[in-house]
Amino acid sequence: MKTLALFTIFVLIFGTVSTSLVNDAYAQKDPNILLHIATQADKQILNQLDRAYGDSVPSDIQALYEKGHTAVESLESSLPDDMEQARENFLTAMKSFKQITRMISEPITEARLTTSSDVSDRDLKSELNRLHKYFQSLKTVSDNHNTGIDFSEIKELFAQAREQINSGEIETATETIQQLESLIDTTKNNIREHSSNSASDRIIEFALKQLNKIKDILDKATSVDPDMPELEEANSIIQEIETLISEDNISDVKKKFGELNKIVKMIKKSIR
Repeated sequence: MKTLALFTIFVLIFGTVSTSLVNDAYAQKDPNILLHIATQADKQILNQLDRAYGDSVPSDIQALYEKGHTAVESLESSLPDDMEQARENFLTAMKSFKQITRMISEPITEARLTTSSDVSDRDLKSELNRLHKYFQSLKTVSDNHNTGIDFSEIKELFAQAREQINSGEIETATETIQQLESLIDTTKNNIREHSSNSASDRIIEFALKQLNKIKDILDKATSVDPDMPELEEANSIIQEIETLISEDNISDVKKKFGELNKIVKMIKKSIR
């Protein structure tokens, strides 16, 4: 784990991971090494954002984080069957996290949006543009995950805010932008929850397919040697996995598959 932490810190400080470095990670005995690295980087970035901004993360940085976080979730669903997609998701996540680290370290040159009367329409336009850019990124993530979320209210608020700014209604426009921030934050959480559920669904679908393949192997082994001791153990683990799937316990499903695959390898050797 110490090596893993150092690797993650190296990526975040010195830049994008090279293809050769990714291949070295793949060469490890654990094919999930990239997921471990990306997940740890995700947590470190969240800690950095919390220390730097608290609950007021700038919209452009938040958009980058959502991109990286979504890539980590996609990475989890790509393993272990699609290693090329896993590599692509890993690089996307680390690029996003590296850019966030750089942006956090840069000095803040723009004042944050406030509700005071001296906020200019230029400041509001700049804030609204940044917020709209983040919204577009969020909408893209939503479309990719087919969430079905209705963005009409957010779009109306954007149009309303622009009209208020153009009319010189600074205080009203500020309130509208604050409504937008709150609504977009709620939408972000809804998308994240949907994305997490979608990733779980993909993992479960893959797990069920693998179980069917393993059951076919066990049926073949039974016809060759019905008294093989490993058969009973394998069938017992399959029942446990099916129960865990019904409980949506993804983490334990993965652990049990590790045990099952070892037994299946032994059975395959016995029936050759």
